[in-house]
Amino acid sequence: MFRSLWQETFLRMVLMTCCMVAFLSAVIVPVHAQRTVQVVEELVNYPDMILHNGKVITVDDYSLSNSLGRTVQAIAVRGDTIQRLGSNDEVLRLAGPQTRKIDLKGRTVVPGLIDTHQHLHDAAVDYWAKANPAKIESVRKQFSVTGKTFQEITKGIELVVKEQMARPMPGQWAWIDLPVDGSGIGIGADYLIKNGMDRKQLDDIAPKLPVFIGAHPAFLWNTAARNDFLRLYEVEPTDDNEQSAITISTTIGRSLISDRYFDTHMDELASVIAEHLTYPPAGGFTTFSSHIVGLRKMPAYMRLVREGRMPMRLAFSHRFCQQVETDIPGCFLRMGDWAGLGSKYFWNVGLTLGGIDNGPPAICTTYEAPPEDKAKEDCILKPDNSYWKAIYSALRARYRYVVNHLYGDKPLDYVMDIMEQVMKDNPDISLNEVRAMRLSADHCGFYPRTAQLPRMAKLGIMISCGAGTLTRSFPYLKLYGEDKASNISPIRKALDAGVMTTLEVEGLDYRKPQAEPPYLGASALVTRRNKNGIIVAPEQAIDRETLLKMSTVWAAHFVLREKELGTLEVGKFADLAVFNKDYLTVPVEQLGTVYPVMTVLGGKIVILREEFGKELGMANVGPQVKYTFTEQRAGE
Repeated sequence: MFRSLWQETFLRMVLMTCCMVAFLSAVIVPVHAQRTVQVVEELVNYPDMILHNGKVITVDDYSLSNSLGRTVQAIAVRGDTIQRLGSNDEVLRLAGPQTRKIDLKGRTVVPGLIDTHQHLHDAAVDYWAKANPAKIESVRKQFSVTGKTFQEITKGIELVVKEQMARPMPGQWAWIDLPVDGSGIGIGADYLIKNGMDRKQLDDIAPKLPVFIGAHPAFLWNTAARNDFLRLYEVEPTDDNEQSAITISTTIGRSLISDRYFDTHMDELASVIAEHLTYPPAGGFTTFSSHIVGLRKMPAYMRLVREGRMPMRLAFSHRFCQQVETDIPGCFLRMGDWAGLGSKYFWNVGLTLGGIDNGPPAICTTYEAPPEDKAKEDCILKPDNSYWKAIYSALRARYRYVVNHLYGDKPLDYVMDIMEQVMKDNPDISLNEVRAMRLSADHCGFYPRTAQLPRMAKLGIMISCGAGTLTRSFPYLKLYGEDKASNISPIRKALDAGVMTTLEVEGLDYRKPQAEPPYLGASALVTRRNKNGIIVAPEQAIDRETLLKMSTVWAAHFVLREKELGTLEVGKFADLAVFNKDYLTVPVEQLGTVYPVMTVLGGKIVILREEFGKELGMANVGPQVKYTFTEQRAGE
């Protein structure tokens, strides 16, 4: 059958159209399908929470400059991680039917703050002990003795031992505190340092009763206390063992109650620590770093970890080889390298000795001072002693070592000497490998000296500094010289030299009836004004942007978790704080009035202040801390 011309033309057009449709389908459908899958994924995986209409400071600039990186309007959280960052429109379009949307109304959001030196578990036990004196009396009975002269203090000690402890409970200690201020100044410290009483005299007064007398950093105990304590850790109580196993009083003070009373009350210890850790998030702190003193605290933490009850993240250093151990180098060598191992809420950052010098006035320096004062210096780390050998054995075995307490400058020289000696003795350990260990040191009480900085930068050493040293160290400028002021928390010159520096706020307490906001004390690093109103080395001042990076992005690097914490980036843990004021625009003198109205930890709201909760129509969450600042005080 013959087709007409128009029929033939029509059929050809239909055939060409079909071919064209098939071709376009092959090209376009995959693109359309891809977009469809993306949309479906966004609908199925909608955020649990969106914070929008805010000033979200990501702090995603990792450099040692003061740049804070991107600032966006909104952030989406799903599970315990950050899902999306961007403009209000970009993020809000992801919302599903169950997404909680929080209008920030212009408030500032920052990454969860990280405190790189804070002993919260010790504070937890201290709070518990004060609230439960009857429970701990079976372990120790505490007294305070004061006096204007050494003779008066001696008489007070005798009265405690002979009268108030005349009928002690079995195994009970007499714990006597002498007067001392935060800088280690006072008659109590002088009494112990200058041997107002020695062990023989104390043994004569108390031959069987364990007695401890303390005025930090100095202490005295009698033979009965020494023997009882060493035996608790299966150490033969000899003079040699005491000298090698006990180097600092905090080992005793932070261990006695936790390892004796809580040995049979582990559930209680875990709950005591957990309760205390609910408070720092009120200040925006979601992570802290600390060594652990007291062997029973480790299983208490592990119980919280296994039960999913950790209220904060803890980066801990392993100090148990120093806690009542006669062979520290051997213990270090056998311990192995734990650095980085752990869970989301509890991980190790290395081995530590706790302290390689002491607190003022017993610090260790290269500085000249009057002979009487120089004699008070306590250089725990010395060439070729057990501490030196311990650090060497750890680094020689490629284990990460952490300096958890360093106040003077001299021990830092020693640590760097050891690092260089390790590379010399084993050429297979390269400078890059040593730098990769990321050794760190705390406090910055009277270090680093300017001359130390190039060497620190070369070896990759980080430091954790706080504002408290501006007050605590200042009195000692009379001994060491006013020119040493620039070595007190010298953050500006450290950063300029390429030494990463982080923020520690040791002693910040959110359980007080009135607590300090997170940056009230720390802002002294911006103003360089100490608590006595004295400006200390103003040339070392930093700006507020640097202060924020010290407690976020650099602090995450310090605790070996820069891939998970410290910045607000997609895929990282959703740890963040919402401030009551714009941190970047309030007058510098009012930085101390900035505090969180909401803190999110792992995607969960753990702090919601009542005033913000009412605005959102939500019940308040977590401790409702009352702050001690006033606008006037912040500007003083």
